[in-house]
Amino acid sequence: MPDYPHILQYYADKQRAIDYGGSDNEQNIRPAFLNCLTAYCRAHRENLELVPELSLANGVRPDGTVKDKMRLAHGYWEAKDLHDNLDAEIQAKFARGYPQDNILFENSRRAILIQHGMTAMEVRMDDPAQLHRLITAFLNFVTREVEEFRQAWQQFKKDLPDILAALREAVRSAAAIDDYQAAAASFLELCHRTIGFGVSESDVEEMLLQHILTKDIFLKVFGDHGFHQENNIARQLDALAQTFFTGSLRRETIDELLPYYGAITASAAKIGDHREKQRFLKVIYQDFYQTYNPAAADRLGVVYTPDEIVDCIIRGADHLLLRHFGRSLADDNVQILDPAVGTGTFVVGLIDYLGQRHPGRLESKYRHEIHANELAILPYYIANLNIEFTYKHRMEQITGRKTGNYLEFPNLCFVDTLDNLGWQGATGGAVERQPELMLGAMSEENLLRVKGQNEKPISVILGNPPYNDSATLWGDGAANRPYAEIDRRIRDTYVTASAAQKTHQYDMYKRFIRWASDRLEDDGIIAFITNRSYIDAFQDDGFRRIIPQEFSDLYLIDLGGDVRKRGSVGNVFGIRTGVAIGFFVRQANAPSPGRLHYHALEDNQSGDGKLERLRELNLEDMAFAAIAPDAKHNWLEQANPRFAKLLPLADGVSRPADAVDAGQSVFRLMGNAAKSNRDAWVYDFDKANLREKVSFFIKTFNEWVDAESVTQANLI
Repeated sequence: MPDYPHILQYYADKQRAIDYGGSDNEQNIRPAFLNCLTAYCRAHRENLELVPELSLANGVRPDGTVKDKMRLAHGYWEAKDLHDNLDAEIQAKFARGYPQDNILFENSRRAILIQHGMTAMEVRMDDPAQLHRLITAFLNFVTREVEEFRQAWQQFKKDLPDILAALREAVRSAAAIDDYQAAAASFLELCHRTIGFGVSESDVEEMLLQHILTKDIFLKVFGDHGFHQENNIARQLDALAQTFFTGSLRRETIDELLPYYGAITASAAKIGDHREKQRFLKVIYQDFYQTYNPAAADRLGVVYTPDEIVDCIIRGADHLLLRHFGRSLADDNVQILDPAVGTGTFVVGLIDYLGQRHPGRLESKYRHEIHANELAILPYYIANLNIEFTYKHRMEQITGRKTGNYLEFPNLCFVDTLDNLGWQGATGGAVERQPELMLGAMSEENLLRVKGQNEKPISVILGNPPYNDSATLWGDGAANRPYAEIDRRIRDTYVTASAAQKTHQYDMYKRFIRWASDRLEDDGIIAFITNRSYIDAFQDDGFRRIIPQEFSDLYLIDLGGDVRKRGSVGNVFGIRTGVAIGFFVRQANAPSPGRLHYHALEDNQSGDGKLERLRELNLEDMAFAAIAPDAKHNWLEQANPRFAKLLPLADGVSRPADAVDAGQSVFRLMGNAAKSNRDAWVYDFDKANLREKVSFFIKTFNEWVDAESVTQANLI
């Protein structure tokens, strides 16, 4: 006989609710079936999710909406009371505008599945086999809207290269138009004046292309929002586009994108909840950017941060401010910065958090004390939209009246944070004030924003900086660019303090931690979710040595998720690299070295399970283990001190030959051995195949070197 564990658990949960709650009404027993449906959704091949009580555009709110990873609605669930007339309740719901394409009604005794407005199935809920069949049919059903969206998305990915090529050609042809020449020259001159001469015509072209391709997406999702008319960056790019992207060119380009835009419109039209609309746009953005420029998406760390992580970090930062400084995020002069804002997730979370707990403080914080930076035009756009819409929505809730307009977020800067060294007050005076050309800006207004931010003492720095390593494939355009000043600071601190081989100390997340450590005030907090390798990787011993010197307390929530480690099965981002949340607390005049507090989630949990745990966790309720680093600055898996008395294979401190002669090591030479970082190209089980791959690799490499040589010669 087949086993239906989720349904059997539902029966047990329902009976327990009745026994302990004393009632079989809807409110008491509904959570039992919600948990059952949630389990079915997560076990589904598409990894679906049941979102409770999500408002639709027409104001109705089903008990649950089934969503896929693209935030598309696959179906709806509505629970009714056992004592209600279920058939009459269904007709009443449809009269109110509930969707009829795929909706499951149940009252714990009967379950009725409606598809395309017709009854597709009805079963008794005490029959596990029949209930399983109904739930499976419900989740396997693909609505016409979902199918059209998928087809449009696949067609868009197929057509985008040709559309981009045509647009690039149109931009080059526009170079002969006087109006375009004047506007482009003025815009480029402004870039040179406010960023530096590293900005090229091709950079401006990319900004312009992204603007053209995404403007209508925002309009489809957010309706008649005035963002492109009133935002300082979008306004200038729109004016540049208007010099050539008109008439037949615009019609022909938009005609090719109409199926994609139409699919987005159809899906967005059903979304009533403002945060769900933001999530939908962020997922669209993430997939769009991966298609538009996959190399840049990897370099910039384009990934959606789950709300559970955002909320946990914000709650944690607020709690630690109170614990260590007697202050809160809502207090005056607590300046908050997200240095890699992406699509605005953390600032949106801050607005909701402050609006719920300190509604009277929200407007002042929004106008003066919440800051954010972004260096790519597409996420910059989306961050503006998400932040401004959330603020408008929250203020309407607070005041109880519709405003009819929105307040532009005045503290979002278009700037590369790691290049922005124009601030004063760095720890130990390590970073000197840089000339204005180091400040990233696209307009005079934006330049003033960056200058204003640099004059503020920053108390809290939070967010999700990029994780990617120091480089990917050589010459593929995805390698991280150098940051001379920040890299110098890393060399002077983490690298100098390390006894390990220094091969991976310039990862982007290390750069952001180093920048934030220098930028933070003497009393303040850094709260980042990052790669977790600094917790226990041998090469990060220097980092582990420096951090307790620069911070009074470090609270670590280890989320695990490193799929290369045995027993690690769940990653909250669905990536291969393990991650951790770190709260770095700096308290003036605190004893040194700082204290280390460690809490690990069980690594045998799924990623979704860890997110559920984070939703429930509060720092004040967590059991942190106190860590005392050993002599080699290990935090975890500390070695037995007797091991150090054994004869080493090689001495990495003194000269190897001298160490051997002195009887202090076994081998004269030491190194990384076979470490090409090109394993896919120089290892194989078939000799002929290996020879062919290596030959191709050498040929491609030499062609790249020759091309680079020509480029360098032209520059000289």
